[in-house]
Amino acid sequence: MKLPLINAGTMLRFVVAAIILMLPACAYWKLATTHFEKPTFTYHGIESGEASHGQINVNFLFTAHNPNAAGIRNVTCSFELFVEGKKFMTGKDVPLEVSGRGDTELKVPAAIAYADMLPALGAVIDIILSGRKTIPVTINAVFSGKPAVYTEAGREEQVSFEIPMNETADIPLKLDRR
Repeated sequence: MKLPLINAGTMLRFVVAAIILMLPACAYWKLATTHFEKPTFTYHGIESGEASHGQINVNFLFTAHNPNAAGIRNVTCSFELFVEGKKFMTGKDVPLEVSGRGDTELKVPAAIAYADMLPALGAVIDIILSGRKTIPVTINAVFSGKPAVYTEAGREEQVSFEIPMNETADIPLKLDRR
């Protein structure tokens, strides 16, 4: 039996096709053997935005540290805001994205209407009458995520995390005097 000879052009095509087919397998193997570590979140402060007689727009500033090589999607932040222990605002499932291996600066927006502070009206009035320029607001935040991780057997599994945080921020108080 005589075997056909393979010319250089055929061999080159074969090698290129083999490399193209192997690259996705290498990426898949990297994902399959990667262990997921939960990110950490640190509160850094508040960024005041536009203020009017009725409300103030703010961004709560956080840093997410992701030890994993891959970025994380499907991350959300839910929060509750309190003045003197009285809840006046809730934010639910604010979508966030965390970059891979390193720190990501996050801004969680909130439009705080002064009227929403009615449950804490007594404390707010005391603050206003005392002449203070800010209202101390307690932030109870929960960062959560459900990223997909691939097992060594090649199955996709959902990993979930919830990281609670409790901080206090000073919200600027702007009252228009007429």
